[in-house]
Amino acid sequence: MEISNKNIQIKKITKAFLLLTLGFMVYSNLIKKERVIYLSVDIPGKQMAATIPPFGIFIEGKYKDEGDGKGSLLAHERIHWEQYQKMGFFNFYCEYLSEYIKHGRVNNHWMEVEARILSN
Repeated sequence: MEISNKNIQIKKITKAFLLLTLGFMVYSNLIKKERVIYLSVDIPGKQMAATIPPFGIFIEGKYKDEGDGKGSLLAHERIHWEQYQKMGFFNFYCEYLSEYIKHGRVNNHWMEVEARILSN
């Protein structure tokens, strides 16, 4: 009797997890519209901007007047947003984190290299 109750609980937990995962995947695919948010505070560390799918592109307010032309911070972050749109939520984060662990944020991280090249 105890084993069947545990099996039922495991099935319920698994079902809830799968539904939440599916719901989040659908949500993240529906919310692929780019949003640029200029912050009134500095982003911690040496970063000036961050692309955080599916929430948007966050840029320190002091760079607002820089525009979005070639070589701009916004142009660079838009490349990351395009990467997210092409790869999807989970693949984007898995790939970015994997590359970050291997290479760090800037040097040979292919997603950063691509963003630097395509934004210039």
